[in-house]
Amino acid sequence: MEVSLEVLVSTNIKRKKPTPRLCWLGKQKEAVFLHDEKYLSEISLQSGRVKKSPPRLQAVLKKKSIVTLSASLNGIYVTGLLLTGELFIWNKDQDSLQTIPANEEITHLITAVQELSLKVHLFISGDGKKVLLVTLTGSVFLWESSERDALLNSPKCPTLSRWTKILPGDSVLLPSTTDKEATVTAAFVKNEILGDCLLCSFAFYSGQRLVMTFLTLRWYEDDQRYISSIPYRIHWAKQECSVRNLVPSCQPVKSRGALLSTFSRDGLVLSVAVNQRDPKDTHILFINSMNFTTISGHLRGCSSKDQNIPSRLLRSYWVGDMCWTADSLYLACLLKRGTLVLLTRLGEILTLTTFGCSVEFGPAEFIPLHPLITYRSPWTMLDSQDADNSLGSSASDGDLMRQRYSITCHPRLPYLIVSDGYMVTALRFANNLTPHSFVKSLLLDSAQRLESVRQSMELGKA
Repeated sequence: MEVSLEVLVSTNIKRKKPTPRLCWLGKQKEAVFLHDEKYLSEISLQSGRVKKSPPRLQAVLKKKSIVTLSASLNGIYVTGLLLTGELFIWNKDQDSLQTIPANEEITHLITAVQELSLKVHLFISGDGKKVLLVTLTGSVFLWESSERDALLNSPKCPTLSRWTKILPGDSVLLPSTTDKEATVTAAFVKNEILGDCLLCSFAFYSGQRLVMTFLTLRWYEDDQRYISSIPYRIHWAKQECSVRNLVPSCQPVKSRGALLSTFSRDGLVLSVAVNQRDPKDTHILFINSMNFTTISGHLRGCSSKDQNIPSRLLRSYWVGDMCWTADSLYLACLLKRGTLVLLTRLGEILTLTTFGCSVEFGPAEFIPLHPLITYRSPWTMLDSQDADNSLGSSASDGDLMRQRYSITCHPRLPYLIVSDGYMVTALRFANNLTPHSFVKSLLLDSAQRLESVRQSMELGKA
């Protein structure tokens, strides 16, 4: 199946330092923002100019006082954790800011992660009433407001709210601080299939096996709220996968960025990128969050044509970022060399074509929107031994001016943004990108293939 992407704009970001991520915020007053763990500013896609942080947030967005930032999947809320242990929630449309007082356990957790140089991950629900705080080692805290009305403009913390620590069972397997490849993702979902729930997943290697530990919090319906002292049911589960059994087979890679995961917006599928030292072996796994049925999508070499890729460039063929489209039908992936690839939720790679703004590529499965720019110092050129060594993840992270690849999909419309931190490209999917057109395309393709098989069989009989 071929998908056409119209390039709406491609411009330089007028900022000295590269920007890790972009996102759409707001619904009635929608805008595009640059952000990382401690930074949030609006950008004009037409000019590339960056505005100052929103006035309401300037007091809290001080780099020395903030731990991390995160936005809700629908782009309405932004939440942040301060070093003091306080949590703030900002509504973009209403420009309202609420602050949740510090909790003693949260304060101790922040101190511990600072000492161990661990990351804290935040996830906020679409109504702004639930916030998940989680670390890679399995510390899980949930803040919840039980007030029925939506969060109002009052800066005060909701009266009916509390922090709860979610404890894993004795048999639950979680990553350790030595599992550099470990990744965690979560999503608040509310639909007819899953109900009102939180899905959280930890992915890491244990020996030769890929372990995925799932945490599910499912809130009770109104007539079931008095069943338990807490308003939700907690369930831990584990799914293991032997990466050697994949075709082609894989090997555990204990390196930062080797694993990457994200839930689809409907919560039904967890996608896990299994990056390999040999790009020809890289896979993306699609795991059903209800019954753990797993489908493997092979990335067919990640656009690598050279059989002998220099070791220092191997990591550039890894999947660096992923996001699901608004209808959860397609998974958009961006390699660490600026190449875009699109897969269905069944793991099939789509053929892409881009047009507009003089950015014309394809038809091809891999589109190089923002090519990787490499630099080798004279000292490295003279040292043949260093030239053969791969650039480690720690060294790469230390380069503050490196390209920072990211991709994000619009929460409601068929748009996506691709960036390398210095440039940003906004694209729009063609009108035929719907579940109906996709199934129709598959049926037509199947009919053509069956007709070809029939003709071949008739020729064989003749």
